[in-house]
Amino acid sequence: MSFNTNELCLLALIDSFVSGEITASEFENRYAISWRKHRDFDDSKSPSRDTERYFDSVFSAVDAYCSDPDLIDEDDLNDRGLLEMVMSLKTNWEESVVA
Repeated sequence: MSFNTNELCLLALIDSFVSGEITASEFENRYAISWRKHRDFDDSKSPSRDTERYFDSVFSAVDAYCSDPDLIDEDDLNDRGLLEMVMSLKTNWEESVVA
């Protein structure tokens, strides 16, 4: 499976977050920017439906994340919740790509 530059950037960010190289807050900021670039990028070689759904699901998790403990609601994800969600999404995507 081949990926364009924007997709590789998103995959690298996810790997950096899951491996602990960047914090949840850093991931939130960087992923949101990169996802928007990916969304707005016009490339005839678009990713598979599973990959596109993966990127969008990670964005939804990022959108549900709140880094400020004083502002967090019961439906928001904290640092650990975001990490667990992204790890789960990554595992599911990897299984769908291999299948």
